[in-house]
Amino acid sequence: MTDLFPKITDEALDALRRRLEMRIENTLEPWCHEATRDSIRHYAHGIGDDNPLWCDPDYAVGTRWGGIIALPSFLFATSRIVSGYVGGLPGVHAMWAGADWTWHAPVRRNDTITTVAWLKDLIEHQTRFAGRSIQQVYHVDFFNQHGDMVASADSWCFRTDRDQAREQGQKYDAVKTRPPPHYYDDDLAASGASTRKKRFAAQHHAIGMMSPRAMRCRSW
Repeated sequence: MTDLFPKITDEALDALRRRLEMRIENTLEPWCHEATRDSIRHYAHGIGDDNPLWCDPDYAVGTRWGGIIALPSFLFATSRIVSGYVGGLPGVHAMWAGADWTWHAPVRRNDTITTVAWLKDLIEHQTRFAGRSIQQVYHVDFFNQHGDMVASADSWCFRTDRDQAREQGQKYDAVKTRPPPHYYDDDLAASGASTRKKRFAAQHHAIGMMSPRAMRCRSW
């Protein structure tokens, strides 16, 4: 097997372990600092969620919240770390894989969000996809401008050996031998009807479901 990319080494892992529990002081600026009306709406429409609680002030003022609030997953836009940015193991592939959220209070219109984050854990796995893999877990706390914690999350990526996955990974062997699918007009029509039905149901959900895949959540 030809090595084209850096590998997970014990030395690099030891260097990364020295960062455990250390507060991260310098990271990339988040996409959003404030939960303005426009930023909430743009995020919601960007993921296909037009619940009026996020987007319509006239509707939201009549709810128990008294005004627009941000959809819970909006907080992904306020932290690069919770949305998959990682450090250490230079050159080793990183794939965002999930987050475990706890919400303490809603994010209201015009709230300013700040975060505190640290590397929480490194968990080694043996996988069919890439052999030795490292689950890199970060913890992030989210605060509003009053100092109230509105949410906390554990977010994790998997660090995998690119060469191992390409040359020896077995996870997708069955997929590679499967004939390509063929879709006919009836199939496409049935799929479209199902999508419209699900979207209608989502619009009438009081709070809305978390959109990012692989997320586990506990709400306020």
